[in-house]
Amino acid sequence: MGDLSGTGEKMTGKDRIFLDHLNRRFRIKSPAGLNDPPPNFRIARDRKPWGIYRSMLLTVLPAFFLMYTFLFLIMGAVSLEPIAILSSSLCSLPLLYLIFRLQRPRLVHVRLAIPDSRGSFDHPLPEGRTLRTPVRTSFSRFLVKDDSILDMPPSNQLWSIFAVVLLVGFAITVLLFQNSSTLQGVAILLFLLFAIPLWLVGFSLPVLAWWGTSNAQLGLPTRRRDAEAWLIAGMASAFPAFIFNSLVAPELTPPSFPPWAEELSLLAIGAPFCEEIFKAMAVALFLPSIKGPKQGFQVGFTVGLGFALIENFQYIGVSVIGGPVSATMTILVRGIGSIPGHAVWTAISGSAIGWMATDKEFKAKMEWRARNLAISAIDMAESLGYDTDGDGDMSGFDGNRPTLEEAIELANSQGEKTPKSWLIVNPDSPAEPVADSPKPAEDTGFSLSYDKSPSVNLGAGNLTPRGVPQAIALSIAGHSFWNGSSFLSYHVPTEWLGYSEGTGVLFMLAWTIILITSVITIARGLLKGITSLDTDF
Repeated sequence: MGDLSGTGEKMTGKDRIFLDHLNRRFRIKSPAGLNDPPPNFRIARDRKPWGIYRSMLLTVLPAFFLMYTFLFLIMGAVSLEPIAILSSSLCSLPLLYLIFRLQRPRLVHVRLAIPDSRGSFDHPLPEGRTLRTPVRTSFSRFLVKDDSILDMPPSNQLWSIFAVVLLVGFAITVLLFQNSSTLQGVAILLFLLFAIPLWLVGFSLPVLAWWGTSNAQLGLPTRRRDAEAWLIAGMASAFPAFIFNSLVAPELTPPSFPPWAEELSLLAIGAPFCEEIFKAMAVALFLPSIKGPKQGFQVGFTVGLGFALIENFQYIGVSVIGGPVSATMTILVRGIGSIPGHAVWTAISGSAIGWMATDKEFKAKMEWRARNLAISAIDMAESLGYDTDGDGDMSGFDGNRPTLEEAIELANSQGEKTPKSWLIVNPDSPAEPVADSPKPAEDTGFSLSYDKSPSVNLGAGNLTPRGVPQAIALSIAGHSFWNGSSFLSYHVPTEWLGYSEGTGVLFMLAWTIILITSVITIARGLLKGITSLDTDF
C-alpha cells in the first residue's frame, strides 16, 4: 500500500483505492499475475540424493497392488461378472489417485525482480506479504518445472547397505541352523523383527544401486523428472506383461505338454517374449526425446530397472514368508543377477531405438503421427461439446496443422542442437573452470554454467545391434536363456538324472553363480561399448 502522489507508477485495473480518515487516497496494489517464464529459463533445487529412493518406494507400493486390481478387473470383464468389475474398479481408483498424486509435475513458483527505473520498490505477494527492494524493480511471477538433476546417493553407500542387509540375513540363517534351541529362538525373533525391513530394502535398494552405477558410468546430463518418468514407464510395462503371463500364455501352451514342459515353455518362451516386447514399447514412448544410442541405452536400462522393481516386490515378498534362508538367497540372486539382467536386456533394445532416433526423417514422421493423434483427440472431444482449450470455440484444434512433408522438411532444415546440461556453481565451494561456458554472474549466491557431464571411459567394450528387431530378438534370447537354464539346472539333476533334492539345489546354486557372473560381465562390456561411441548422446 502506498500514496499515489509522486510515485511515477502506473495504476492497473486491479488496483484498489483506499480513503483514510483524513481523506487521503491510497492505492492498494494487487499481486502480479502469473506470466510465461523467460526463454530457456532453468531452475534446480538443493541436492536431495535420497529423495529419489523415497519417491521410488512410495510409487511401487500402490503400483503393485494396482496391477492385481487390473488383473481381477480383466478377469471379471472376460467372465462377465459385474461384482468383480465393480469391486476391482473401486479398488483401483484410490491407487490411481495416489500414484498420480505422488508423480504430479513438480512446479517451482519463481518470483523475479529486475532493476527497472520505471518499476516499484514494493511488490505485493499473493499470500498477503510485500516484497521490498532497495531499488526500483519490475516484478514478475511464473511457474516452471523443476529441472533438478538426477542426484543419486554415492554408489559405495548403496552397495554397503545392501551388503549389510545380506549379512543380517546370513547371520540369522546361521543362528537358525544351530543345535541350540535358544539360538534358534533368537534367530526366529530376529527374523520377525527384521522381516519387513529386509523385504523393503532387499527389493528396492539394489535397483537404486544399479541405477546410480550405470548413470555415473554413462555420464549423460539427466533431469530427475525425466529419469523418474523412465522408471515409472518400466513399472507400467509390467502390467500388460503380467496380464499376458497370467491369462494369455497358459492358454497358448499345448494341453499335451507334461507339467515340467508347460512350466519351461512359460518361463523360457512366454515370459521373455512378452516382457521384452512390452519393455521395448515403454522405451519407444520416449523416442521424441531420445537423441542417440547412449541415451537410448540409458532409458532402456532405467525402464528395465522399473520392471524389475515391480517383479522384485512380489518375489522377495514371497521369499520372506519362506523364512530367512529363502529371503536371503532371493535377495542375493535378484539383487546382483535378475535386476541387472532386466536392465541389460532392455538397454540392448533401448540403444537400437536410440540409433533409430538419429534418423531425422523417421523421427519427424513419428512425431508428426503422434501430434496428429493428439489433434484428432482434441477434434473429437470438441465435436462432443468438450471445450478442451477453454476458448469457447468448439471448432476443434486451433493450432498449426503441418503436413507430413512440412514436418520432414523442418526436421531436415534444423541443425542438431545438443542441449547443454547446467551446473550449479557455489562460490563457497568453487568448481573447476568449465571450458566453453559463460562467465558466471558476479556478486550472486550461485550461478549457472553449462557443460556436458563428464563420462567415465571404460575402454573398449561390446556394441549391440543397431536394428530394433535384431536388438529385441537378442534381448529375448538373453532373457530366455536365463529363465530356461535356471529351471533346468534343478529339474535335470533331480527329475532326469535321479539325484536328491539337496544335490539339485547345489547344481542350481552353482549355475546361478555362473549366470550372475555372466550378466555382470555382459553389463560391464555393454557399458564400455556404449560409452566408447563417438557421440554425445
